[in-house]
Amino acid sequence: MHDTILLITAVCYLSGVFFLYMAVAEHSDRKRIIAVCFTTIGVLLHAWAQTRHWLIPASPQISLLNVWSLCSLVSVAIPLGSLPLRKNLFDASLVILPLAVLIVLAEWALDAPRLEISQRSVGIAIHIVSSVISFGVLSIASVYALFVASIDYLLRHHSINKLVQTLPALETLEELLFLLIKAGFAILALSLVTGLIFVNDLFAQHLAHKTLLSIFAWLIFAVLLWGRWRKGWRGRVAVRMTLAGIVLLLLSYFGSKLILEVLLQRSWHS
Repeated sequence: MHDTILLITAVCYLSGVFFLYMAVAEHSDRKRIIAVCFTTIGVLLHAWAQTRHWLIPASPQISLLNVWSLCSLVSVAIPLGSLPLRKNLFDASLVILPLAVLIVLAEWALDAPRLEISQRSVGIAIHIVSSVISFGVLSIASVYALFVASIDYLLRHHSINKLVQTLPALETLEELLFLLIKAGFAILALSLVTGLIFVNDLFAQHLAHKTLLSIFAWLIFAVLLWGRWRKGWRGRVAVRMTLAGIVLLLLSYFGSKLILEVLLQRSWHS
């Protein structure tokens, strides 16, 4: 049943992005409404599938793909939820919906290692899950940043081709980019706080590389959000700082193991 829900969700998202692309290309309100309907059905089914991981079992077993799937659900729901606003962000779904389709299909097709969340390890579980969710949300923000950079480059070079005309407006993508950065920033802060509270000797268990890189990434996003609030930073500055932050998180989550085992010839447990 769960696999069927995921498959239908992917079909709805795919249909949503198809009709939204046609709506933007043809300036068709009718096709945009159809896109909204398919996306809404997809979000509802996606949320239903996620509850079977997070809420129903007494001791949930969460995989990395489940967490990525949750991140994609949030990223699709944000522009969809902005529809009642005067300045909605739904056209930015052209960027996230294809990525959500790939993530949902990966969750449907692949069997990833699972983390069991029990009451005895709830603090550690919150730290681990919040770390992965923050990385997922900020990774999706980095995808938006790349689109912002691409559109900004084409506009600066007066290359207004068919592709640029069918992509969401630069301002729309930037608004959603900063919404995702704010969400990822807050969840990353939760990850750091829970790590300090629940992980014994966070700086002494050969985790110093991971911890320091995560803190530096958090500081970069903090400066970026401050600059956006006080100085109105946008465009290339926002893109560069977003990508710098996600590179530090990549090094934190995946590079620290390389540093320990290859460069320092040590293991996590030594």
